[in-house]
Amino acid sequence: MIHNSFYFVLGRENKISQTELECVLASFDFGFSPANISILSDQVLEIKLEASSDQVKKLIEILGGTVKIFQKIAPANEKIENLLLAEDKSSKIIFGLSNYSVAKVDTFRMALSAKKAAKKSIRIIDGKEGGRLSSAQSFQYKMDIDNVEYGLFETGIGKLIAVQNINEWTRHDYGKPKSDAKSGMLPPKLARMMVNLAVGQVNDETRINNDEDSGSSFLIRHSGLRPLVVDPFCGSGNVLIEAVSVGCNVVGSDLSEKAVSDTKENLEWFLKSVIPDPVGDPLIVDSRLCGNDIVVADAAKFDFSDIKEDFIIATEPFLGQPRTSKLRIEEEAEAKSEITQLYMDFLRNLKLTANSQKLKAIAIVFPLFELANGKKLSIFNDCVDFIRDIGYTTVCPPLEYGRDYQVVKRQIVILKLSADS
Repeated sequence: MIHNSFYFVLGRENKISQTELECVLASFDFGFSPANISILSDQVLEIKLEASSDQVKKLIEILGGTVKIFQKIAPANEKIENLLLAEDKSSKIIFGLSNYSVAKVDTFRMALSAKKAAKKSIRIIDGKEGGRLSSAQSFQYKMDIDNVEYGLFETGIGKLIAVQNINEWTRHDYGKPKSDAKSGMLPPKLARMMVNLAVGQVNDETRINNDEDSGSSFLIRHSGLRPLVVDPFCGSGNVLIEAVSVGCNVVGSDLSEKAVSDTKENLEWFLKSVIPDPVGDPLIVDSRLCGNDIVVADAAKFDFSDIKEDFIIATEPFLGQPRTSKLRIEEEAEAKSEITQLYMDFLRNLKLTANSQKLKAIAIVFPLFELANGKKLSIFNDCVDFIRDIGYTTVCPPLEYGRDYQVVKRQIVILKLSADS
């Protein structure tokens, strides 16, 4: 298989997005190696893969943190008009140019010049994000399907082959019949990334041999290869919904009866209205996806030994009361005692009751508080010695998620049980 080069444009949380992308690529038979990654900027990775564009573009259905994928089609000095002339389109071309290089480029003027030189019927879409088409523009104008978007990168020119479906992500976020601002705040894209991060720790026997002819249902068809996803703090079900989206069976629990009821209703809605039934291939849904294994339970007392198959944990426990102002010094101790004990009780119980051979990985959110004195309070740092002492290891440094203005951010931590546990 000949190596093709692809440019992956990452979302705002680029460190989490890159880690997620590496985990997902490693689960496919694409000849992926970290040595094949070139970091062109915080937002852009160039990766060589033993895969076709048809195979790679399907990754956009799985990834939460990648917003666009381009295939490299020419060196950086190639004239845009030559690429337009080679486009096999008999009708009018809708064309956009996005600059991801460090050079300052007036992409509209460049596109206009290329249009004149190519002497074709071309409509130019001007980028709204400083010389780039936004992902909303690329999706709206179907630049990855019916039309043409080129990306200018440090090492070459790419043609857009995939862009995030913003309508579907909006449905995941706001379309659910049940939501709870207190217990269901985990953003769907972050929930998807957490599932992918944890699933990515599973051994190579789960690698997916991607079938180019399997259509939009290829994730569901491969569900038998995926580990069970368990969320012991399921809230409104965001993690479980995103786990189902990537072909995993799920089990969930929560101490709140309302949360369990909301999760069941949201999962039922998702399965009926969001996941498409493949044409001529009826979708077979595991009974667990319909809510039979969504139960009221205390995560600190739940018997994880009842889970007899390979599983991963992806979860966001209670992060403390919602806050609009930074923690004052006198509030630190209260915040620590309120939250730290919850994490320690849960992780201790998981370690004591789970089959260590079945539990493959844990992706868990810890709160990160902004303090009034300019410092930060990391609940993970407060727990880390305890976590290691009882038998967990961290797979990578905590991955921070949150906007600058947020007083409570998130640290995503990936844990595994120590080999000698």
